[in-house]
Amino acid sequence: MGVKPMTAKTTNWFGSTREQSQPSRPPQYALITSKTIDPESSSLELITGLIDALIDVIAPAASQTTLLLYEHVNLDALEDIITASTTKMSDVEVRFTVEDYLVTVRSDNTILIYKPRGAHRGTGEKQCLAS
Repeated sequence: MGVKPMTAKTTNWFGSTREQSQPSRPPQYALITSKTIDPESSSLELITGLIDALIDVIAPAASQTTLLLYEHVNLDALEDIITASTTKMSDVEVRFTVEDYLVTVRSDNTILIYKPRGAHRGTGEKQCLAS
């Protein structure tokens, strides 16, 4: 009688599932940039600051000429969440990914962008780290 390999079912935030033969470790990220927007500024400036920070960080892929941010996050909803949390004096942090980068927007008008550690962008190959 043979032993069956263990499989794990993974669900992401958007409901799709995939089968994996082994449990995977969550990705690790390294902070590459942060930006703070004046808290007295409008929420539009927060969105503009987010776009500016992403432009500074993300180099376009070989044939990519545009980055459609609305494919990654609903900017109106993001603006509403941050504005509502500021009004209610509660702390909120919204995270989403753009390309391979993890983007965090906080209610204190801080934008943090992280890159994945140990992977080449877009290739799926692991980078060897010397010890």
